[in-house]
Amino acid sequence: MRKGQGHSRWSTRPLVAALAVSVSATISVVGIGASEAAPVVNPQAGKVVAHSGFDVKRDGFSFENWGDDDALHRRGLTIDGMRAVFGDEVCARIVLGVCSPTTVAELVQKEFNESMTGGHCYGMAALAGLYNTKRLSPFPLAMPWQTVYSMPASAPLDELIARMFITQGFPPTDLAMSEVSVSQALTKLRNAWSRNDNYILAIYTDDEQTAGHAINPVAIRDLGDGKRGIVVYDNNFPGLEKMVVVDPAADTWYYSTATNPSEPTMLFQGSQKNKMMLVPLATVLARHQDPDLRTDDTVVAVTDTNGTAKGVGDVDWDVRVTDLSGKPIPGVEQKILFNNDNTARFIVPAGKRFRVVVDGVEAGRTADISTTVLSSGGAVAVGDLEVPAGATSALDVDPVRHAIRVSSSAPTTARFEVATEDSLRSVSTQTSQLAIGPGSSVSVGATSPVGVTVQTEGRAQKFRVAVERSDTIADRSAVTQTPVTLRPGAKLDVPVDLWTGWTPLTATVHAGGSTTAVPLSVK
Repeated sequence: MRKGQGHSRWSTRPLVAALAVSVSATISVVGIGASEAAPVVNPQAGKVVAHSGFDVKRDGFSFENWGDDDALHRRGLTIDGMRAVFGDEVCARIVLGVCSPTTVAELVQKEFNESMTGGHCYGMAALAGLYNTKRLSPFPLAMPWQTVYSMPASAPLDELIARMFITQGFPPTDLAMSEVSVSQALTKLRNAWSRNDNYILAIYTDDEQTAGHAINPVAIRDLGDGKRGIVVYDNNFPGLEKMVVVDPAADTWYYSTATNPSEPTMLFQGSQKNKMMLVPLATVLARHQDPDLRTDDTVVAVTDTNGTAKGVGDVDWDVRVTDLSGKPIPGVEQKILFNNDNTARFIVPAGKRFRVVVDGVEAGRTADISTTVLSSGGAVAVGDLEVPAGATSALDVDPVRHAIRVSSSAPTTARFEVATEDSLRSVSTQTSQLAIGPGSSVSVGATSPVGVTVQTEGRAQKFRVAVERSDTIADRSAVTQTPVTLRPGAKLDVPVDLWTGWTPLTATVHAGGSTTAVPLSVK
């Protein structure tokens, strides 16, 4: 879990005093320890004054939010799902309606699926809302006489939820999200419900917005003393109503999932700095911007693969983007995706070189970090970068050349992938794990005039390379027959830009003044 100065949202923390006192008839502050307290919320308290028509045991899902694929959930985002959201641009070719993806689309697909290891809450909230408002029919996943709640988990349903999840990160959905005051939220919800419409309600943990969650607003209750309760369907708790307690006058809110004093609490606290967000359902079904970003901005996604949808086993860590000297970059935007892994998404100005720093891992733990950088014409990714407590890992990025240099204050390893495309073809180059540690670094990118370069500094490396090419005719691949050995300071050039897919592909090791040919086996 990405963190700031705050804490994991699975915690018991003191409640904002003003809210706790003012709704004491509904909320009790129960002592957990010597200095800790958790608010207990009764979602049936007060009087219903507005209702959306959403029934959690009819319109919600009967299974709870999940992270990694398991025995119940076996499918993530597919290329067909990518195509449904982003259009045919993700396809290298389409034959008889079947999309063969570009290598860039495949890389982005992997990043999306990794970001969902922390949960699919946004996708579940979006799909439940679309079904309830009749913008989307559950047929054939459910017959007309069946409810959404009766639908079992299935591969097609999992994939559809994954499609909905990824829309939050791209226009038009991310542009349609709006921060709202408590009064604005109540008014917008009432107006939407009156026309059989609704919103996704998105919330962050605290003022630092270190974690996000997406839920469905169901009803509004009058709690007395000017306070209101927004009853919600929370996909972490199937079949149960929960409630966000709001104070329109103070423009504050909180959301506690505790319904009895003994259970662990998910606690979100709102203020004028941490407003609720409403996302119109209509934008979720719209065509979204192509993920390879045909604009000049650079998009950076940093996530971990620790923990579950409810935060079990999660690891706290920090991330920031600076210039190469460690100073802030004007114009950088940051957003946290709505899932428990706290995938951090940064927008960096056009062509700007920058550094991604990961540190602050909680004591005794190791964060498994994946980073993907999308810029015009391609992407570069670093996966399975383990950052232990007390360590700092730095990723220096050149988005123009889709290049990245990784260093770490502690011994670790990482795998790399570079994918580029033009109007004729797309190619990707992947490595197996390379060693990184104090006094050493690895650089990978499209820095060669004819393709991709892998360079090591400070230590020797032994690794494998795989290349893929997709075009309008076919997909071809090539792999090294034996591990490539690089001594410190050596580099490997892979001429992927010259490879047609049908000709031999030979990489070259440059070490000192000597060169060594490395043939790849073409498939």
